[in-house]
Amino acid sequence: MKIGRIVAASAIALSLGACAGSTSPPSSPEAQAPAKPPAEPPASAPPTAEGSQAPAAAPAPAPTAAKPEAEPASPLARLMREHFKEVEIIRSAVIAGKPQEAVQPATALGHVDNAEKLPKGWRDALERMRAASTRVQNSSDLAEAAAGTADIGVACGGCHQSQGGPKPAVGEPPAMGESVSSRMARHSWAMARLWEGLYVPSSPAWVAGAKALRESPFPKEVLARGGVYGRSAAKDFTALAAQALGKESQTERAALYAGLLGTCATCHIATGRQSK
Repeated sequence: MKIGRIVAASAIALSLGACAGSTSPPSSPEAQAPAKPPAEPPASAPPTAEGSQAPAAAPAPAPTAAKPEAEPASPLARLMREHFKEVEIIRSAVIAGKPQEAVQPATALGHVDNAEKLPKGWRDALERMRAASTRVQNSSDLAEAAAGTADIGVACGGCHQSQGGPKPAVGEPPAMGESVSSRMARHSWAMARLWEGLYVPSSPAWVAGAKALRESPFPKEVLARGGVYGRSAAKDFTALAAQALGKESQTERAALYAGLLGTCATCHIATGRQSK
């Protein structure tokens, strides 16, 4: 875990951009984390199963007066933001079914310079994150990479809980429409809330995500492209999602979240919806 980089979806989504939803990094250990993902495209952006394209970008706004530069972030705030970015790369790689792309960011998370200078309250969590990052680096399959990713979230959550932050707002899930993009947007929102349930940690976020996943069926026309593997992954995902509300400990939630990540990857591979 490099000191210049610390912490930080997904439903069986058939669009990786929708699946990789996540919350934004806190600006400091005490800052609140926004509930919306920083890099996820709007639900209408990806092409639908029928081949429709995203609308053209809106014209650029007129220039405005320059704002005063913000004060430089503290070293710990920069550390949190940079590590958040690394964890999001790891999650996206696992969701895409490309665990090899998680190795470099996991290596960065596990490498620590001058760890003795960190606050004492961070050090146990730091060791747990280092161990989880090593699992991702050395994983031999998607299941191991997903389990290591979930454990990174638990390590983050342990530190956040002891230090008093962040505290995201849960909000309401996107409406469940008939289009592929609307369903995947709902899946993305739900998986982002489950992730907050681990890394914040937040039980209200976990419960909200679990409820939303139970009500989001998969589009049959897209699953058909994945054949038996796509249908099997969807079946496994549905069975796991049905159990989410009953999971109360971080250990149970991490195991279930890892299973959901694995089914996302399997479905993306089967349906050809991996990130390019």
